[in-house]
Amino acid sequence: MKNRSQKSQKRRILTVALLFLLLVYTISFIYYISKVQPIESREDLDSKQLIDQIEDRNKKLQEEIKALEVSRNALKDQYEEIKLMNLSLQQKIKQREAAYRVEVENNLVDILTMDPGVIVDLRYATEDNFMKYQAYPDNSRALLRRETAIKLIRASEIFKEDGYTLKIWDAYRPLSVQQIMWDHSPIPGYVADPSRGSNHNRGAAVDITLVDGEGNELEMPTGFDDFTEKAARDYDHHTAEAKKNMDYMTQVMVNCGFKGIRTEWWHFKDVDSINYPLLDVGLDSFY
Repeated sequence: MKNRSQKSQKRRILTVALLFLLLVYTISFIYYISKVQPIESREDLDSKQLIDQIEDRNKKLQEEIKALEVSRNALKDQYEEIKLMNLSLQQKIKQREAAYRVEVENNLVDILTMDPGVIVDLRYATEDNFMKYQAYPDNSRALLRRETAIKLIRASEIFKEDGYTLKIWDAYRPLSVQQIMWDHSPIPGYVADPSRGSNHNRGAAVDITLVDGEGNELEMPTGFDDFTEKAARDYDHHTAEAKKNMDYMTQVMVNCGFKGIRTEWWHFKDVDSINYPLLDVGLDSFY
């Protein structure tokens, strides 16, 4: 009887021990589920957010790189443009230096460098002339011998004081162009024989008119290069206004050292022109 009681007691103790172990295991499992596992989930969540942040940052860096590449390309284009501009400028400087040497060698000056207010409208650099032919290159400049230019500037200053602006239709003319004009001359006697040359070929003659304060040419006997008797200074049927303007312009030019010719009211030569040599330096040498 006693042995049975002892065995029964051992089984109860073993059962209680097993139940206790099962309870401990259950509690441990519940703790793992409720504590350890959520921590791992938060770590996973933090890792994903970090990855997203890195990807966003990488995306922004890629965009910044593209923007920098665009800026770099723009700067590269600007650099190339500056190189071309610099090359062009260097060429212009060389051309101007060469032109200046030609001016000095031939004692010719650009009127506009002495009086920027003068209007230059070189008709032979266009087709708007009696030949209907462009005899001068584009961008030709109005050149005169220095001595003649000084006299013309004096006249220009007087015109300005009286409210007028000097307008130049022709100045220095290469001798080779004189031949072209001679070949195209519709009436003998109106164009100087190139074998003798013109005072234009010496840089000592100028074809001019006057402009008023509103930019309108004053009324004169005719237009430029009119080879009719109406262009003559002694024509009997000029309007009173045209004759008054022609006489005024002529008087100023004469007082400043010029002389007109009978057949062309617009033409004036330096009274000292015979002292200067004929020239055949192309106008493209003065760019």
